[in-house]
Amino acid sequence: MRITAVLGGAGGIGSAIVETLLKEGDYVFLLDREQARERATTLLQRNPERCVYVACDLAQPESISAAFARIETHGAGLDACINAAGVIRRGRFLDVTPDELGEMLTINVNGAYLALQAAARLMIEGGGGRIVNVTSAHGLRTTADRTSYAMCKGAVLALSRALAVELGPQGVLVNAVAPGPVSAGMQDAESESGGRGAARGPPARPRPPPPPPRLSVEWPAPTRWPEPLPFLPRLRTPSSAGTRWWWMAAPMSPCSTA
Repeated sequence: MRITAVLGGAGGIGSAIVETLLKEGDYVFLLDREQARERATTLLQRNPERCVYVACDLAQPESISAAFARIETHGAGLDACINAAGVIRRGRFLDVTPDELGEMLTINVNGAYLALQAAARLMIEGGGGRIVNVTSAHGLRTTADRTSYAMCKGAVLALSRALAVELGPQGVLVNAVAPGPVSAGMQDAESESGGRGAARGPPARPRPPPPPPRLSVEWPAPTRWPEPLPFLPRLRTPSSAGTRWWWMAAPMSPCSTA
């Protein structure tokens, strides 16, 4: 039986990942803040023998250390860690306060770094494992009023690449998934992004390319760059996204890293 830890496991995406892992037979440590325990009640009651809630506040280094010490006392090591924790604070770049910026960096970057550090130590002791970071499309291509969030998610993407290089030789494979809007937690159907997607309606069908020009001489056909795919203004559900992170943390992906 694989042992997996899920950071932010009580959130929308995190709980969907936990549910997928449990269906696949994993023993899951669900790590989240103590205040979020109630949201995980259903998962815990359905799986009392294979799902354990461990209080972990990424804003508190001592809480992170205590959480992974609890996992270590289980005595079965750690095979995978999926980081689905994070917070978002929207605001114009010129209006973000030092406290707001500090909160974002403390939880999304510093906390993630320390938690993955603790997880990697357990994995290396056991001969290897898998780390998967849930990042965001904002870390690659963002919109207005997301400066601090985009910076944090970009940092986690960079961390994922660096860890893949450093930990790969020690048997720990590291990957990241950068989803677009997901209808859960920070990005639900009532959110700004959800409203924009609903207002747009279904995506327009891509236009077919024009016919090639008729040439009197048999010259090679001119190169045509493919038209960009249309943006799909839809919110993914957590359940539809959960299997992707599970596969990257699974034993059947022995060569996927970075």
